[in-house]
Amino acid sequence: MPVPLLLSLGFGFGVYLLFEGLTSPRRERQETDRLRRLRDFLHRSGLHDVSPRDFLLFSLGAGLLGALVTQQLLRWAFLSPLAGLLGACLPYVYFARREQRRRAVFQVALADAVAQLRDGIRTGLSVQEALIGLARTGPDVLRAEFSALVRESRLDGFETSLNALRDRLADPLFDQVAATLVLNEQLGGRNVSQVLDRLAASTRGQLRVQQDIRAQQAQNAVTALVMVLIPVFLLVAIRVLNPDYLTVFSVWPGQLVLIACFISLVVGYRAVRWCAQLPGEPRVLR
Repeated sequence: MPVPLLLSLGFGFGVYLLFEGLTSPRRERQETDRLRRLRDFLHRSGLHDVSPRDFLLFSLGAGLLGALVTQQLLRWAFLSPLAGLLGACLPYVYFARREQRRRAVFQVALADAVAQLRDGIRTGLSVQEALIGLARTGPDVLRAEFSALVRESRLDGFETSLNALRDRLADPLFDQVAATLVLNEQLGGRNVSQVLDRLAASTRGQLRVQQDIRAQQAQNAVTALVMVLIPVFLLVAIRVLNPDYLTVFSVWPGQLVLIACFISLVVGYRAVRWCAQLPGEPRVLR
């Protein structure tokens, strides 16, 4: 009986997590590279208050729900674990697309903010005064972040607040801007506006190329998604409307064929998405 078994496994896993959380002593652990990448991914997706552990637990819950729903609809025990695995991946897929959209918007806004910061410094303002101007008249999507930077710098110091903003944005461009401003704050210098000018110019050139590539690749991504969803929708519809028509898949050899078909769909879709994916720029500082 797959449904009671899945429920029992889910309940047992929940009890184990509760026991571990109540009995294990809290201690600081050094984050691994994967956890740091996941944390940066969550920040870029706008999930600043969600920890990597909470996100993983939510993904496991989505996978369990997907397995239960698939078992209730199709009654194919061999296929339910695969559906659970796909369900566990759905939160990451959704927030990955959201992260890409937010990153494109933030990078355009950051390029404008860097240019405005450069212009403010060239007119004779200090870096702190130019940042106050960004908090008031900067790009809309970044005004709240720069306002927090100005507010925190009065309490914690400029470098500490700038590093906190760098962690929240988790963007390679702002890593370079933050490093430039920190060095200028520590060592002084008169070339900070020139560095910001070069950063703004190179970033805008890269963004123009990326926008053209994304426009050409969007149609291919939508076509691949439609080609994957059509056979899945037809299979579920036939199973619900006329279950006897698919009795050949009620035995384990037929379900193995279904699993192989679903794996081929997922691999094909991921291959198309991978070919259409733009190379990510690594962060300068962490």
